[in-house]
Amino acid sequence: MTQPEDPNSQPQQPDLGSELRELGHQIEQAVRTALENERTQQLQKDIMNGMKEIGSQVQSALKAIQEDERLRELAERGQQALSQAQHSQAAQDFQEVLTRGITQLNEQLSAFVTRLQSSTQAPPSTGETTRLDIEDEDKS
Repeated sequence: MTQPEDPNSQPQQPDLGSELRELGHQIEQAVRTALENERTQQLQKDIMNGMKEIGSQVQSALKAIQEDERLRELAERGQQALSQAQHSQAAQDFQEVLTRGITQLNEQLSAFVTRLQSSTQAPPSTGETTRLDIEDEDKS
């Protein structure tokens, strides 16, 4: 439900939709950066197997819910309550706070991705390695 914009109203509030899109973009960047790292290859395989298992369990749970009349009625009542709550001031306040929180999360995630990308591209900070055993042989 959108309200007509009044130029004399409060300053522009952050938009929840755009913040969620930005969060999705930041998560995508973090995942892409992590996937480029060789150490994450095994972790990626483990996660994929775990996601497949979760997917099959969710499908089983959804099937059970669809077959249970009591749960369908509960879901309908929950949907009605949610619809009523969306029109309340508390829901609008919650959305505003949630939007600000996601904005902060986006900023932190962006900084994290930047650090990840710089650490994978930067050369080792210790410099060139010198073999000590060669020097020991020269002294003998």
